[in-house]
Amino acid sequence: MASLSGHRNGHRARLACRWPTSSVAVISAHGELDAWNVGSLTDHAVAHATRGHGLVLDLSDLEFFGTEGFSALHRVSVSCARVGAAWAMVAGVAATRVLRICDPQCLLPAARTVDAAMATFPRPPSHRLQLIAKTPQRSPDPT
Repeated sequence: MASLSGHRNGHRARLACRWPTSSVAVISAHGELDAWNVGSLTDHAVAHATRGHGLVLDLSDLEFFGTEGFSALHRVSVSCARVGAAWAMVAGVAATRVLRICDPQCLLPAARTVDAAMATFPRPPSHRLQLIAKTPQRSPDPT
């Protein structure tokens, strides 16, 4: 779990990353995201998005989400599009307040739960080989 420093009043955010599948990273943020530490969330999210096919930002446990967070989510969206990674967020109460103002048309991909977010991602191609039985060829009838 990474700890991100906040401003003079000691606001802090903690980030935890897990990989529930080999191609999807889930980054959970706890505490407070503001102008002082939201850049670290962006950097962390973009770095993990380039390693897999999907990214979920779980913002549901944040106590505070500053307006700078919307810009960070936009940067994450652009970065994921650039590398071809799907992404979604679970907003929670604090982030939802900001998103109602900054994203009134709900253009950023959101889901109610982490599982619901992961269910929206395309499945990566299977690398399993399938055996196909070869049928014996008949020789032409000489008559």
